[in-house]
Amino acid sequence: PALPQQRSGSACPGRGATMGSSKLPKLQLPKDEAAQKRLIEASDLAKTGELKAGQQMLKEGVASGLIAAPLQRQVLAWWSAGEYDLLPGKRTPPESSPAGPTVDDMEAQVVRLMKERQWSRKEACQFIDEGGLDMEQMQAEMHSPMDDAFEKLKQQGPPQWFVEAMTNAQEKAKQEADLAEGETSKETPVEN
Repeated sequence: PALPQQRSGSACPGRGATMGSSKLPKLQLPKDEAAQKRLIEASDLAKTGELKAGQQMLKEGVASGLIAAPLQRQVLAWWSAGEYDLLPGKRTPPESSPAGPTVDDMEAQVVRLMKERQWSRKEACQFIDEGGLDMEQMQAEMHSPMDDAFEKLKQQGPPQWFVEAMTNAQEKAKQEADLAEGETSKETPVEN
């Protein structure tokens, strides 16, 4: 008998499943307000992608005696798992935009790609995993000088030589039509 597959918490298999807090080491948080503030500041830096600066702040805390060395290792383990909220009660209000896409966002992106491009789920997940959506977003945000040049050409309209060629072609076609019409009227006499 086949076992049912369990959902991993991500729209694409193997993508973005963070470690649950049950597998993370238990934090031995300091009681000191200054040490807690230092942890929050370091975690905020790490959350924004400044891991080096956050780790340096932890090292300084250990050197000054504010933070214990085991706590530094525990915090780094949490950061590696994508968990930055070390002191849930002391956290400032969360930002309006999440740090990374949620499962629902990922699922919506996969479904959108499947519909727009007629792809299978596997193809859509592979495209997302390879950074295709990120690349498209970056290209949309980047300034391209060629876009400005094309926009300028569109505003100027067709070149003069093209307008003249089209006008000449229309006049020639009209003359040929008039000539052909005149010949047909000569060939068929009108009976009274």
